[in-house]
Amino acid sequence: MNSTDPTPDPPADPRAEAKQPAARFATPGGTVALAVLLWIAACMLAVAAVLVLPTIEPATPQVGLLLTYAAFAPATVAALLSLVLLIVGSVRWAVFGRSAPPSATLDSARYLAALDSINRRLLLSETAKKITYRAEDLAVLRDTLEQDLGRGEYEAAMVLVSELAGAYGQLEEAERFRARIEEARQKQQEEKIAAGIQQLDAKLVDRDFDAAAKEAARLRRLYPEDPAVADLGDRVAVAKEQYKHELERAFLQANEREEVDRALDIMKVLDKLLTAKEAAPFREVARGVVGKKRDNLGVQFKLAVHDRDWTAAVAAGEQIIKQFPNTRMADEVRSRIDQLRANAGNQQTAAPGNAPAPSTPANAAPPREQPAVSNTGISFTQTED
Repeated sequence: MNSTDPTPDPPADPRAEAKQPAARFATPGGTVALAVLLWIAACMLAVAAVLVLPTIEPATPQVGLLLTYAAFAPATVAALLSLVLLIVGSVRWAVFGRSAPPSATLDSARYLAALDSINRRLLLSETAKKITYRAEDLAVLRDTLEQDLGRGEYEAAMVLVSELAGAYGQLEEAERFRARIEEARQKQQEEKIAAGIQQLDAKLVDRDFDAAAKEAARLRRLYPEDPAVADLGDRVAVAKEQYKHELERAFLQANEREEVDRALDIMKVLDKLLTAKEAAPFREVARGVVGKKRDNLGVQFKLAVHDRDWTAAVAAGEQIIKQFPNTRMADEVRSRIDQLRANAGNQQTAAPGNAPAPSTPANAAPPREQPAVSNTGISFTQTED
């Protein structure tokens, strides 16, 4: 073959042509940049027109109007052209990319194939989509189940388990997930019940039986089928009864030992726990304790007055008025308490090194205590017969 024979030129490679540097403003990015430059130019032309127009004095208003139109015409044209280039450049940028060559069009085989794929997917039925993307859907479903388990959202996880078994036929896998959910839910429930029982026990230790009963009722409402909470109400009732019996024995023992103050303190607690029927056997003993306390205070008051210990007399008298306000003894003390207070103040003033104590005015009425409300009739505040 003759070496001088001309050889045919290889066909032009469109990809090689695409790699040739395109003109700066022919690419989508360049078109957008040109639009911005034109917009800046339009603004500058408008500013120039605003500055120049006041220096021109038209002969008639019609001439002034024509000059205004002529002055702003370049800025208007530049702004419109900038808007058009911005729209064109933005659309080409979104479709072909920032640096696409000027010859890039939607007629290329690659974009036609992409459009055809999108069209075929849109025409697929819901059933066909489920079949086509079955593996992806199952993967998402499993991941969501694991996340719900981790967050403790067991009800939501159960809904997904039903979907896994019903829509995708994964019965064995759904049963495994269901077993995990039941185990985790049972463990969480046991922890909550244990915490609630611990709070209930703390209230029983504090002898707060009303709060303990409310906690037991709350646990029974939340977990009605759990055997751990079935007997909590009986537990509170037994503890309360045992405590009442302990107080009753302690009250009788204190009365036998003539421990009047201790017996009165126990009476105050029993008065809140016992019903009227339960307190009936102790009512006579309670009256005896109250009478002893009243007699003791009366003796203390008389001895203090006799010994001219006015401070002790005032203390005993105020205690009588407070604890036995409706008795004749209290009325007698009220008639003398003002003078006793004055004497106590003078006595403290006369004592060396003592600051004068504030005295109550003679015409001031002493506070009259109201009887305490009693549930059982054995309250320490009694009315003398």
